[in-house]
Amino acid sequence: MENFENISAGALSSAMPECLAVMVNLGDCKGIMDSLHQTFPTRGYKVYVVDSSMEKLSRILLRCREIGVPAIVNCSICDEATIIASLPQGEPYSATVTAPGSGNPFLEHILNDKHATDASFMGFQGYYSSPDSLERLRSRYFEELRLGAMREDIALVEPLLRNSGYTFIDMKSVRHADYPLPSNPNPNGLYAEEICRLARYAGFGLETKVIFLHSLPKEGDPQVCARLVAETIWHLCEGMASNISEDPNNLEEEGHFVRKIVGMGDNGEEIVFINSYTTDRWWMEISSPQGKGTHIVPCSSADYRTACCGEIPMRWLFFYQKFALL
Repeated sequence: MENFENISAGALSSAMPECLAVMVNLGDCKGIMDSLHQTFPTRGYKVYVVDSSMEKLSRILLRCREIGVPAIVNCSICDEATIIASLPQGEPYSATVTAPGSGNPFLEHILNDKHATDASFMGFQGYYSSPDSLERLRSRYFEELRLGAMREDIALVEPLLRNSGYTFIDMKSVRHADYPLPSNPNPNGLYAEEICRLARYAGFGLETKVIFLHSLPKEGDPQVCARLVAETIWHLCEGMASNISEDPNNLEEEGHFVRKIVGMGDNGEEIVFINSYTTDRWWMEISSPQGKGTHIVPCSSADYRTACCGEIPMRWLFFYQKFALL
């Protein structure tokens, strides 16, 4: 079975069989598609491919939302204003940006958009990130994960991506040696293997609506760049195909989870962790300081291990402070 099938935008419908995602190619993505057709999926699924223009992007993404199918947008041409206009207007949303530094236009928009309720900035290098942007990020209690922290444990990206509706991945986050695009001057950055693993975690997201891949190669650029983008998309699709939707708030799924309560000293304080039997995802319960209920927040097994050592996880403190401002 051909896993990547070209169709027209007008053919998008809820009746598409075995549809995993809709891929929207903006600009010339022939090299990427040629490389994708050389890959072999590990399971049967269908990704419908639409070659489109910036002018039609918002309508296509709206159609994908209507039929409940996530979209992968490949931007070999990139009109930032048009892409930003395709984000939800006037309604809350969550987003994640992977970029080498703070000059990313999508990050700047999210930092200034009051409707962005949750966001994270990943894979950045400190010397390319302005203190002003990082301060605005922290003032809104958006999350951050530097390149060095990702390299120590790339699984830390999964909780940040789990509830992200809109994910932006700048391929210039990859170092030039692994992604020798002429316009990519970065000597340091993610390794090729790391961008693929990040993409797989993005595919595991529970709220994914659109994933934007930008800074993609054009005709005449080194073939290895197109090959790496194709491998990134392959890992993203494989993550989607093996993903299992689950919700610890759903009482009907209660038997799929185990609660682990960790005591934090002699004063009787406890942190409740929730672990999925099925996927090994982790969450933790955080009570609102104002007594307005309990929030269930994605976390990692590392947070659980930290609590078991008698330390309050930084992620718990971060969200406790954030909820205190609500």
